[in-house]
Amino acid sequence: MKKILSMILFFSAFLFAENLTVEGKLSEIPGKMPPNDLYNYVYVLKYKVTKVIEGKFEGKEILVGVYNPLIARGQVKDKMATKAKGDVRAFKAGDLHILKLVALEGNYDGAVEDEYFDDESTRYLAVEVLKAK
Repeated sequence: MKKILSMILFFSAFLFAENLTVEGKLSEIPGKMPPNDLYNYVYVLKYKVTKVIEGKFEGKEILVGVYNPLIARGQVKDKMATKAKGDVRAFKAGDLHILKLVALEGNYDGAVEDEYFDDESTRYLAVEVLKAK
């Protein structure tokens, strides 16, 4: 029992060990986002990282999943409301955002719309998206 508890603690520490916050320019919105009346989903967008604010990230681009991106941040009212915070009303290529991120894997288990199937980069989930000032 002790061994199982230790493994659980180690695994959860690994998942939540480090926060990542970046400033990024939304460089690409692939395809067309499905309407929210069909189902809930995370849509993967590509950002050019302009600054790492917290945590470690070495790349120049990052793939970020946004939960129900057609709904303004802070207006999501379902069980994912805590992972859809912020003040961004709409996502448009060229906009500069501050993104608070966690790993997508392990933090979301629903539908994911991801057009970057040839890219093996880690996917992140944006739990808060703010307009950069």
